[in-house]
Amino acid sequence: MSNHIDDQDYEISLTVGSVLAVTPQEDRDAFEEEREKLSQIQDILRESGVVVDLLANPGAEIWEGGIKSYGHIYRLRQIAAYVERGRDISQLLVKTDVDIDEDIDPLLAAIFADEESTQYPHLITHPGDRGYYLPIEFSNPIWIEDEAYMDEVTGDDWEDDEAIIAFGSSTALQRELHTLSMILNQLRVSSRNPVMQCLNTLREAVSISVQNDLPLIIW
Repeated sequence: MSNHIDDQDYEISLTVGSVLAVTPQEDRDAFEEEREKLSQIQDILRESGVVVDLLANPGAEIWEGGIKSYGHIYRLRQIAAYVERGRDISQLLVKTDVDIDEDIDPLLAAIFADEESTQYPHLITHPGDRGYYLPIEFSNPIWIEDEAYMDEVTGDDWEDDEAIIAFGSSTALQRELHTLSMILNQLRVSSRNPVMQCLNTLREAVSISVQNDLPLIIW
């Protein structure tokens, strides 16, 4: 199963496959380096109660897809937070593009800071434009500092967001998206709306992740 895309058409690319992208046949040195790094990440995840094999099926890739704009997933997260509280979402459905200079929505900011709770943690508190969703159950996304990256950059090259690897649960995200989809269908949101298209793409991706016991990779 594979759905190949032109990466130039999407700001966010999605792949269902192995986190260990390179095989020893392709590049032994790169394979060993990546395997060592992932082994360390596995240990950190295990300490957080998430037991998963990130080294399985090296090089596997069974599906590709994409999201047209980061703004669409940002609006989807806003909408999830708003409908959870019974707020009006009409303006969010009209303006689906996001200005990069736009201040973050105060409600989303409060959820990120754990000042507000949400029933959509794997949608809202995962970066959404990079990271992984693992086909295993756990309650909230886990953020891990990429020490290798942190050792490589200093001074003006430092960017906090680039030093974080995020892991969510594709099984939990699947439930969240199913719930949100039912609500938006009840509100008669058009399937042609970019936010709904984003939602349906994510639903397809996590469904394939869960069915095939492979991570969803986002970048």
